Amino acid sequence: MPEAPGARIFDRRIDSPIGIAAGPLPSSRWIEAYARLGYGLLTYKTVRTAARPAFVQPNILFCKSGDPAVTEPAPRPLDPARVTWAVSLGMPSADPEAWRGDVLRAKSKIRPGQILIVSVTGTPLPGGDAQQLADDYALCARWAADAGADVIEVHLSSLHTIGEQPQMIYENTALAAYIVDRVRRAVGQRPVVAKLGAMRSPRALHELASRLAPRLDGFVLVNGLRRNVVKPDGTPAFPGEERAAATIVGAGIYAQCQVQVEELLAWRKAGAWNRAILAVGGLTTADRVRHALASGADAALVGTAALTDPLIAVRALRRGP
Repeated sequence: MPEAPGARIFDRRIDSPIGIAAGPLPSSRWIEAYARLGYGLLTYKTVRTAARPAFVQPNILFCKSGDPAVTEPAPRPLDPARVTWAVSLGMPSADPEAWRGDVLRAKSKIRPGQILIVSVTGTPLPGGDAQQLADDYALCARWAADAGADVIEVHLSSLHTIGEQPQMIYENTALAAYIVDRVRRAVGQRPVVAKLGAMRSPRALHELASRLAPRLDGFVLVNGLRRNVVKPDGTPAFPGEERAAATIVGAGIYAQCQVQVEELLAWRKAGAWNRAILAVGGLTTADRVRHALASGADAALVGTAALTDPLIAVRALRRGP
């Protein structure tokens, strides 16, 4: 491994400010493997307080970004820098007893100069309200902290049905703040970051960040773009009405995500608050990773690139193409 310049985040010195976002690392074996490849922050895939299976296949499809996104065959040859996927997994989770033990093993597999982030989400119950959902987030966060997570990621980019109109949790500022507050109380001084999706406007992003900042140590954004996904003939790409929309990730979303990251960086520079910003979204090339860090992000997290180009962190550190 090349010697990295290192960085400081959450009052800790880390070997590299390049990390992996929630998704590609579903177990301690994946954490162990990627810990050897130059990543300073490794995120254990989003977990729940109850086991949940993944949606039936297909659940990851190559696509062209757009609204709607249109699926396409896997390109040949595969160019990791251009891969765009539609992802419809349903945010599955292993049984809590299994993942809690596995997080402990994951923690034992990383070096002192690396950080283990565990991403958590809440599971609403039929007839449940905001308190039930927030309490479930908090319980999951406490279990993750007890298992050895260095940082808790509160995954707010998930759909909820509380109220008349379903919406993403981060789009409901009051609910998002309530959940983050409950998580903060549950894990004490353990660093907490919130993972956000794409906001509708700069003002909405500023209002949400300002509301959450007093309870957080940082932000992770952007968690892909929510879009309807169709086949070339216009029919739904994924089976089931509830799966008409999916999360678009990879190269095709870079421009939109970078704008949101830079907006958040500008608000921080203006003195609105001082919290870590972990950039994610379309960082599929070494140049894009470097640009995110040069723009002021405390860390650059890759997702799609971790799977299609596992050595991207090494090449970014070496200043290669």
